[in-house]
Amino acid sequence: MESPVLLIYHMQQPRQSALEAVCAAMKIRPVIVSDGDGRVPVGLLTRSENPIRVIREAERRGAHEGVIDEEMIIMAGFDDALLTSFLSTLREQGLLIALKAIETDENRYWNGEMLQEELKKERASFRGR
Repeated sequence: MESPVLLIYHMQQPRQSALEAVCAAMKIRPVIVSDGDGRVPVGLLTRSENPIRVIREAERRGAHEGVIDEEMIIMAGFDDALLTSFLSTLREQGLLIALKAIETDENRYWNGEMLQEELKKERASFRGR
């Protein structure tokens, strides 16, 4: 099984540091994705040993300028026990993040901007019920 990775989008301090501390304690590799790098495919970031290099290459090719405007996390390589424990720890520490996703075979080809748009639609749909 691949080691767990957490993509972190649009997170400000001190929340980002608190989330990184949770990741360190749970042996999850955090990847901070800057707001302007929303068009880098999720799977490239979760599977790369050097995600910063992936982001810089996307910048060089002009493929990075997607806008992420709300906190979002994407979890990859989490088994059920880790997922349950991680989400419970976030709740206990008051680190509530509305937009969360688990990387799937389908969405790993999406970029952060696309995934954020889909999560916002889902949230609006649930609120409309």
